[in-house]
Amino acid sequence: MTRKRILLVGASGTIGRAVHHQLAESHDVVAASRSQCQLKVDLADTASIAALFDQIEPVDAIVCTAGAGEVRPLAELTDDDYRRAIDVQLMGQINLFRQGLPRLTDGGSVTLTSGAAAQHSFPGAAAIGMACAGLERFVAFAGEELQGVRLNVVSPIIVKESLEQMNLPTEHGVSADDTAKAYLAAVEGSMHGARIETKPTVGGGR
Repeated sequence: MTRKRILLVGASGTIGRAVHHQLAESHDVVAASRSQCQLKVDLADTASIAALFDQIEPVDAIVCTAGAGEVRPLAELTDDDYRRAIDVQLMGQINLFRQGLPRLTDGGSVTLTSGAAAQHSFPGAAAIGMACAGLERFVAFAGEELQGVRLNVVSPIIVKESLEQMNLPTEHGVSADDTAKAYLAAVEGSMHGARIETKPTVGGGR
């Protein structure tokens, strides 16, 4: 496997840290996040995304594990809740892709993040589900037109570490380390325009 230079946005989150660990075993990772990494980026701000790319050399891959969205009853969702889901989860990642294209080496790849709410309905997920579903359709359509660059989206279910923090049962979750394997496969594989799910298996493994 050829060693790649990879920009990882959202590197400080639960999934992001696991993805960073696995990618760094075989690749050079440039880590960025909204507040906790040396390189800062706010996906809701196109100028912030541009400033990030101004600070780094061209990369072989871009991976985004960042996202935002409130889960709350439909009647309680505010304009700000919908706007944040669109500005960060949907357009933030799309703009990261758009601005990152000129900074990718030939044959590079971009891997974005949606979520289970794109495909599975549950109470409180109207705003985040709207954004995740839109992102997945964007990847599918954009993948039909892109040449020379691969674009994929990982759709993770909730990770066990987050369930543990909420004192909830973990048998229906997937560990952050196992979730990270989906991102590794997207970076190192040949898939394009794909939606990659993470799923628990009997016994809680994968």
